[in-house]
Amino acid sequence: MSSTSAASRLMHEERDVASQSVPVVFAQPEESDIFHWHGMILGPAATPYCLGMFHFDLKFPKDYPNCAPRVLITTTSGGQVRFNPNLYSTGKVCLSILGTWRAEHSGEQWSAVQNIMSIMLSIQSLMHDKPYHNEPSFEADDGSGDVQRYNDKILHESLRVGVCEVMEDTLESRGVSANGVSSTVFQHARRQLFVMYIDRYHAELKRMVEKKEAKDGSAFKMMPFECSSNGMQGTFQWAKIRTRLEKLQAALAAETETWRRVGAEQTSLLKAHHDAGVNSCIDYLRQQEDRIKHELPLGVSVGSDEANICVWVATVFGPSETLWDGGMFQVELVFPPDFPDAPPFVHFLTPMFHPQINAQGVPYLRSLVMWHHVDPKDKSIPALLQQLVALLQAEPSPEPTTHLNCEAAALHFSQKDDERKEYKRQVKKRVQRSMEM
Repeated sequence: MSSTSAASRLMHEERDVASQSVPVVFAQPEESDIFHWHGMILGPAATPYCLGMFHFDLKFPKDYPNCAPRVLITTTSGGQVRFNPNLYSTGKVCLSILGTWRAEHSGEQWSAVQNIMSIMLSIQSLMHDKPYHNEPSFEADDGSGDVQRYNDKILHESLRVGVCEVMEDTLESRGVSANGVSSTVFQHARRQLFVMYIDRYHAELKRMVEKKEAKDGSAFKMMPFECSSNGMQGTFQWAKIRTRLEKLQAALAAETETWRRVGAEQTSLLKAHHDAGVNSCIDYLRQQEDRIKHELPLGVSVGSDEANICVWVATVFGPSETLWDGGMFQVELVFPPDFPDAPPFVHFLTPMFHPQINAQGVPYLRSLVMWHHVDPKDKSIPALLQQLVALLQAEPSPEPTTHLNCEAAALHFSQKDDERKEYKRQVKKRVQRSMEM
């Protein structure tokens, strides 16, 4: 296959990645080199990799897909952390379809039907709830307790490295990252994932702080298949992780406040007819006002702050024949100076109780996570509001990756009638409160 054919194939595969209904893997080529890609995998929920952000470097041969790409994991804290028996601290990814691992009973090998999605999903499949058993000869639980001890330290390092270090690299725009974090690629996705999952991260911390076997200051146990140069060494430092998460949360909140301030300044210039000093975001938002007249979804009203065109508040009326019927729910949208290149911060001002809305009111909206791939015409206020209406109109998704409120998800998807009734009661309580605000 020629390099032109390989490049064409890779461009097509980027569209496949962008089409995920619930994005769990991310992949994007370098602007100047279609054969060099950045990858990111979201650690599966309900595993010790709990929603961490793990980065990869992928280099494709000119005869792709006849030959496999070279894939390295780069989220290793500078070569210090081996996250899995198959994911080395050196960056090596042991996977049969890549030709880097041979399992006795596996017939899987590279073929031209493989693609970027299958590679990334195969790697993600290694991140299950008992990765200890990935190591050959350790497939059975010997009762030593090491399976859980291994999980405990993976969770600790997923939060410390896969969340805290990755987000610190993101916010500080570090030129050189110990975790393969690019200052431009996936930066908006990482920000959105963090603000969505912050409650999940804190819930895992709370659970582990109460666990005697992994208390603060106690050392990680080295597993039989680990060594000093390819393992996971250190001590549990849950309190420090909590402090780092809170600092990151505050930094993102401060970033949003900066957007408000810039928006107010720009609005003042606009009112003073100093159009030359107004940025492109303001022009884009003014165009939105015309689109809203024709494209606003039913059951929604919206308008910008008179003193700040970068801050909009919408009222979403609870869709009929749903649990939210009769409610009036306020949502705030704060737009950054580089909108529409960067997504807005969207959150409910009205308290909600929904599996896909966290305690800060941040909803799970696919478009905000995949903003880089959103069609330009859909980077609009009406399109965002339509997604919010759909969120309340549809039954909550059973996909754990979308669950931002674990209590609401547990009640809604419970097998027990009384717990499902409690979910409905909690929703009705929010509906009633929304009418009193």
